Amino acid sequence: MSASSEFARRGFLAGAGVTAATPLFVRGSEAAATPSGGSDSDQPTELHWLGKAPGAPVNTTWGVPWSRGEMSAKTSFALTTADGDPVPVQSWPLAYWPDGTLKWSGHTAAANAAAEGYRLKPGEPAAPDNAVSVSEHRDEIRLSNGTVEIGLGRHGAHVIRSIGRGDRITAENGRLALLVQDRPDGEHAEPRRTEWSGVVENAEVEQRGPVRAVVRLSGRYRRDHGRNRGAGGRKMLPWTMRVYLAAGDESLSLVHNFYWDADSQHVFVRGMGLRLGVPMADDAHNRHIRFGTTSGGVWGEPVRVLTGLRRDPGEAVRHAQHAGDATPPPAEWSREVREGYRDLALWNDFALFQSSSEHFEVWKRTSAESSWLKNAGRGGRASGFGYVGGVSGGLGVGMHDFWRRFPRSLDVRGAAGDTATVTLWSYSPHGEAMDLRHYDTEAHGLGLAYEDVQEGFSTPEGIARSTEMRLWALESTPSRERIVQLSEVVDSPPQLIARPERYHRAGVFGRWSLPDRGSSAKSALEDSLERDVAFYAGQVDQRQWYGFWDHGDVMHTYDADRHEWRYDVGGYAWDNGELGTDAMLWYAFLRSGDPNAFRLARAMTKHISEVDTHHIGRFAGLGSRHNVSHWGDGAKEARVSESFTKRFCYYLTADELLGELMRSSLRADETMVRVPPLRNVLSSQDRVPTRLRIGPDWYALVSNWLTEWERTGETRWRDRIVTGMRDIAGFPAGLFTGEAGGAVGFDPETAHLTNLDKGDYQSSYNLSMAFCGEQILWETLDLVDVPEFRRTLLDFARYVQAPAEEKIDRFGFDFDPGVFKTIYSRVTAWAGEQLDEPWLRRRGWQRFTSDPNGQPWPEAVRVDGAAVASPVDEIPTGRSHNQSGDFATCATNDAAQRGLAIISLLAIAPDEAP
Repeated sequence: MSASSEFARRGFLAGAGVTAATPLFVRGSEAAATPSGGSDSDQPTELHWLGKAPGAPVNTTWGVPWSRGEMSAKTSFALTTADGDPVPVQSWPLAYWPDGTLKWSGHTAAANAAAEGYRLKPGEPAAPDNAVSVSEHRDEIRLSNGTVEIGLGRHGAHVIRSIGRGDRITAENGRLALLVQDRPDGEHAEPRRTEWSGVVENAEVEQRGPVRAVVRLSGRYRRDHGRNRGAGGRKMLPWTMRVYLAAGDESLSLVHNFYWDADSQHVFVRGMGLRLGVPMADDAHNRHIRFGTTSGGVWGEPVRVLTGLRRDPGEAVRHAQHAGDATPPPAEWSREVREGYRDLALWNDFALFQSSSEHFEVWKRTSAESSWLKNAGRGGRASGFGYVGGVSGGLGVGMHDFWRRFPRSLDVRGAAGDTATVTLWSYSPHGEAMDLRHYDTEAHGLGLAYEDVQEGFSTPEGIARSTEMRLWALESTPSRERIVQLSEVVDSPPQLIARPERYHRAGVFGRWSLPDRGSSAKSALEDSLERDVAFYAGQVDQRQWYGFWDHGDVMHTYDADRHEWRYDVGGYAWDNGELGTDAMLWYAFLRSGDPNAFRLARAMTKHISEVDTHHIGRFAGLGSRHNVSHWGDGAKEARVSESFTKRFCYYLTADELLGELMRSSLRADETMVRVPPLRNVLSSQDRVPTRLRIGPDWYALVSNWLTEWERTGETRWRDRIVTGMRDIAGFPAGLFTGEAGGAVGFDPETAHLTNLDKGDYQSSYNLSMAFCGEQILWETLDLVDVPEFRRTLLDFARYVQAPAEEKIDRFGFDFDPGVFKTIYSRVTAWAGEQLDEPWLRRRGWQRFTSDPNGQPWPEAVRVDGAAVASPVDEIPTGRSHNQSGDFATCATNDAAQRGLAIISLLAIAPDEAP
């Protein structure tokens, strides 16, 4: 009996046979989350640092998953070092299983000296020596940890009123500065420039300690009007700033984020940053400016330089100035220097400017009436750490991703006076003004440029960008060795992670495998995954995919003739996470612990959730398809902004801002009524509020609702999923329903889907699973038991790549749903797993291995000489057309889908692997 006849004999989806078939289903969570070595609660969760341990005490926050039913949501956790020493920790729920038990917990540890490893287990947490306290007053919120005390403004332009340590005010009058001009640089007319201030409109305490306090400030930028600074006038660019203070820490962390709501044709940001005043009490020769580099170097000079003079002040003086220590008193200097040092230049202003990812400069000058000396220092990549103060104390400052998100700078003004002004420019005014206009005024079209052009859609309205900063209240000028340590903390923020086996055992994030090298063929697949991650990490650096708006993204498709990624060709340019690039990187990290994969994935998640997603305005809740301008494509889709691919980063890092940005994706429900996904494909009609595709549109909404349900426990989000599942199960064609790749009606108020009775079973391209649709459904079905939808999905998975005779046997006719082999190999194998059919699992592998676009890439080759401006590495490609009709070459889509297929297939059908 043939396989197809055997399947038909069981009467699948036919009358009473449905009930008979149901016991064959294997719950994905049972297959993926079978405990190995005991349950999560039986043994401590081993934690270690991503990469190497930090060289300086620093607070860190992370997330841990728990198996279903293992941990009560009210569980307390204790943290120890691997040697058993207690470490103060603060814990809170991040997500819940449907039964109310803990799914993800968030944790933050006190800033102790870093140990090599830690253990987390249920228990009473150790108390910090000095707990963080929060006190709220009419005008300000005060935070203290016994070392640092912070005053935050509840309203007005002073977001940070003061930072103090002991009896000393380290910094004061901190405000958010914005410089704007009315036209881009380079035009004939001189631009008109104005200064704005970020004004606090709301202040909220999110955590109160004892290990960490979190305060969220929010407001908008307003015109600066002299004494009434920040009062009245125009408002734009809504912003938030979270302030974190942890026990044992001498620093506070800041995360600033803003949303674009200005006219990109007439508003050009010249500079954006945080400006603070730093009291200066030491003699000029004992005041120091320090900057760190990523190479382990330090640039440092005093305000009054005593070295390199015509007369020697003495070895002790020279050594102290270089080290940043207090010099001997002038009475101990040589007579010539002692009598004339007050006539030496006082260097009042300094700037560290990162003009590109590969070059920084240090400038200094004596006054605003004098020229800059722009040869004070130079190098490749500055770490973003700086110090301003003296031997009796001062302010350390740091900006993460300093060189990666150029142009950035650290500016110091008035260092020779009573108060220095320090500005952390997240976007530096020393570079060109920010220009967010679209890259062209002409349309190019899908036919050749693969660009979806729509009037009025190439707009940055609603996109966001964040900057992470850190401020240290230091008791003295830090040594050069300590600056190196703090530079490493700034450039590579410490992150605690668990082992891959621990993440896998918890049964989170759908179906994925641990590395499997049980055969030479499996080893070759594992090698290809590692090679792909390493290749993209190398391309990011080699092609310098950096910059304020660009960092985190990679390119979509390669041009082998130019030996260049198609950075200027319509929809082939920036990737915007197309076809799950971010998910592939996160799964690669989960199964390997590779720091490269983690950092690539985190940067990409931050980019997609901020730059590629519209959070406010006309397109709120939707993201932009790939384009030359990140936000430039006319296709505004929920698949880009969906929560599923953001959850990895949110749960692993417990990032509050990312959680906030994910929540804004819920607005897509209503936005898709105003901006229907299929407006340019299908004619308008009045039967339903809007039309969307089951996949990827509805799947993306499911991921948003699923995430909100597990984060809050509110079952109304689960009910929206169930409603749609039951509607689809009632469609005659099930998941084969709808023209244009699965078009159905959608009512955002009720979440009901409507069968429009058009184009069932066939579509030009079925992309329903292309954006992690199968993972979204697998994970959701583990949490929401809707048997009729499970059967509908299984029917789709069983036949979506079946040969004609099997479809005729099942449906009575043949049809071509237009699917891509690699993309659908996973659901085909999943059907074989659910039905316990080895031949069907083998079919999944066969579809993958027979797809040219799913084959592992060869090793990269070096191209140099006159063919390129500088030597580059590229994947050698053949000259053929792929199944979509595009000219085949190296494409990120292929890498993403190949990786996702390998990772899932090895989980679902490991025994059938080639």
